[in-house]
This record gives sequence, structure tokens and C-alpha cells, in this order.
Amino acid sequence: MGTWSTDILGNDGALDTLGALADRQLSFTDLADELRGDYIESDAGAAVLALIEVALAARGLRELPQADAVEAARDVLDDERAAWLLEQTDRVLGAGSEVYELWQEASEQSLREWLGKVEASIEDLRQALGSAALVGAAGGGTGD
Repeated sequence: MGTWSTDILGNDGALDTLGALADRQLSFTDLADELRGDYIESDAGAAVLALIEVALAARGLRELPQADAVEAARDVLDDERAAWLLEQTDRVLGAGSEVYELWQEASEQSLREWLGKVEASIEDLRQALGSAALVGAAGGGTGD
């Protein structure tokens, strides 16, 4: 099964995603294709959650040791893509998601710990995007 911990970045799929992002080889089109089916493979689910973490880091809300991935995220994880990632979380955390099924098979304590971290990151990114929208609405007219 590879490396797993209750940390969002504590699995091979997440780390592979950060490596691809750092190498500027991550394809959001390919990720979107992987998420279209009835069943979400573990690596695709882990990728969504990892990208939420790196989106938070790119906004200064997390510290991650993968500086290259964070730097690349500043170029490609704009608010629109971050919002898209948030839209995917219902499926990643539901029936038909291998990553969620694997955590359900783990101990109840591990599932709760992992899910708590995931839900906190989702909420943090929602808050960050909401704050960005408020700042944009309050401060930025087009000068018309």
C-alpha cells in the first residue's frame, strides 16, 4: 500500500503529486479526467487533498517542507483552481472513493484523526477563498 500516515501528505500519492507539481508536470486536465468516473482511485483522491494543502501553503497558511511545490503552486493554483479542488472533496470523502474506503478500513481512531485534518484543511481553504473574495469586492473596482 505504500507509505501512509494520518497526515494529508503522509502517503505516496500525495507525495507523487507534490513532486509532479514541483517539476511542473502536474496536469489538472488529467486529474479532472481521473475524477470524472464513478470511482475515484486512491492517487487521484490523495492528489486533491495534497493540492489543498499546497494551496494553503502558497497562501501562507501552512508551512510545508516541499518549497519547490509551494513555489509552483503560486503559479498554477489560483482561486478558481482552489475552488475547483474544494468542489471535488465531497466525492473524495464519499462513497466511490478508494482513499476514503481505505481509511474506513483502518482503525476508527485513525479515520477520525485523518478526517479531522482533512476537514480542517478544507475549511481553512474555504475561509481563505472567502476572504480573498471579500478583499477583491471591497478593494478592487475596475476603475469604470
